[in-house]
Amino acid sequence: MSGTTIRKVVITEFGDASKVHIIQDTITPPPKNHVQVATIYSGFSGADINMRRGVYPMQNKAPLTPGYCLVGIVKTNEKYLIKVPAGIDLQQANALVLYWNTAYAMVFESAKVTAGQRVFIHGVSGAVGYALMKLCQLQGAQVYGTASERNHKVARAQGATPFVYTDKNWIKIMKDLGGADAVFDPLGFESWDESFSILSPTGILVGFGGNLPSLNDDSESRSVVMPAVKLLARDDARFEPNLKTLFGLIAKGKITVPINNV
Repeated sequence: MSGTTIRKVVITEFGDASKVHIIQDTITPPPKNHVQVATIYSGFSGADINMRRGVYPMQNKAPLTPGYCLVGIVKTNEKYLIKVPAGIDLQQANALVLYWNTAYAMVFESAKVTAGQRVFIHGVSGAVGYALMKLCQLQGAQVYGTASERNHKVARAQGATPFVYTDKNWIKIMKDLGGADAVFDPLGFESWDESFSILSPTGILVGFGGNLPSLNDDSESRSVVMPAVKLLARDDARFEPNLKTLFGLIAKGKITVPINNV
């Protein structure tokens, strides 16, 4: 059976970025009910970075190929995939699949954010945090959150009020404001206790992720424990309609995904 020569990214062993390589390989036609896509763009997420470090929960052993999202030309079984609408930039489309779809579900389905509410986002300058911020602002919410001090200027320019996580001033300030109607917290552990303490009487805490090392920009790897309780479960039935809604927001110019490097 003839094969197709491809290029793919491989994490050859756990460690720093030097362990990520682009290699050539040969693939055969896929089995029935599988898909084959000629990839144009693929994202490299925080989860992939933790996989590279070897600290992602239940990950495969190296060598492995990372990637949660891709956009490309479908070679086999296009019926199983979601079509990118005409006129949508492919880089933007690819960036919506993981972070923005996750954020959309949390804002509109878990927290049900509405106009005039106060929301607090840990890691507001990060990929998911930025998406949460912009979607909450579309709903008319006031956004507060934690971010590295070097990112405060950018967060303010986007209309958010940033705090440094470690100085804990945000706890008193949010309580003095009357609390947050929703807190989005990917940190877990004792951070959830602090986040719970700043909720308004009717507020909701949405815990997600398990990306503490990448959020803290640690230079050393350490074990990550998945949260024992998840307030947001993956819902395959909502994935496609939510993504199509995001495509619509892109088309209308209501959101733009910042992309650092291609």
